[in-house]
Amino acid sequence: MQISFKGFAFGAVVGALVLTGVTVTPLRADPKKNVPTPIGAWFGIARPCAPPAGDTSSLHAALCEDVCGLCPAIPGTLPPELVMMPTLLADSTMLADDAGELTLYHTTAHGKWMVSENDGLPDRPGTTRYRATFFWLGQTPPALGVLGNAVRPRFVTYFDPTDPDRMIGFIQPYFFPIATGGIVNVIPASPLDLIASNHIPAIDPLVSPLPDGCQLDKGCLGTYHFVIRRVQAE
Repeated sequence: MQISFKGFAFGAVVGALVLTGVTVTPLRADPKKNVPTPIGAWFGIARPCAPPAGDTSSLHAALCEDVCGLCPAIPGTLPPELVMMPTLLADSTMLADDAGELTLYHTTAHGKWMVSENDGLPDRPGTTRYRATFFWLGQTPPALGVLGNAVRPRFVTYFDPTDPDRMIGFIQPYFFPIATGGIVNVIPASPLDLIASNHIPAIDPLVSPLPDGCQLDKGCLGTYHFVIRRVQAE
């Protein structure tokens, strides 16, 4: 798959998760009172891991090193920050919006989240790791006003039950140029699959799993580290 990022100003990160060869456990709402879970609405800021990472703590710097080493990125594609609002639902689905929708317009993200185990991702002592991916549709400059791409990130958070209203984590967005002139480029119709014929993007953002880590030649734009905080009821 050859992907060109020229002229693409990536303006947002943060929706369907299908994992192959990975042990995952869907999370359901715990009926017991006073048992913290990550279910709820969250708000946070993500910053690129790629050097210079900017004003970040040693904790975030260590997380980035564990996740992506020197954290390669495609120059000119990562904004200096992503302000995001993910919502984790009890049925293991999720929704997410971010500030990029105000500039380089894209749709609300929809996706899936699960407990993540045995997938090679870094652990953090005392936390439960959740892994998700979501998916949105966006524009590709200079052809604004028409569908140009889809973005599907790997989204990983670490939940600490002793600090249940904050989560540290990272995002690795993958870019899929699925359309030309607003029309999705699809695989040819096939008599072998009459339902799918002419309805599957030639560069399919739902192919799973995503490549390991952040592989630039397969569409990864880079790695962000973040802290999200729970939106509290008044």
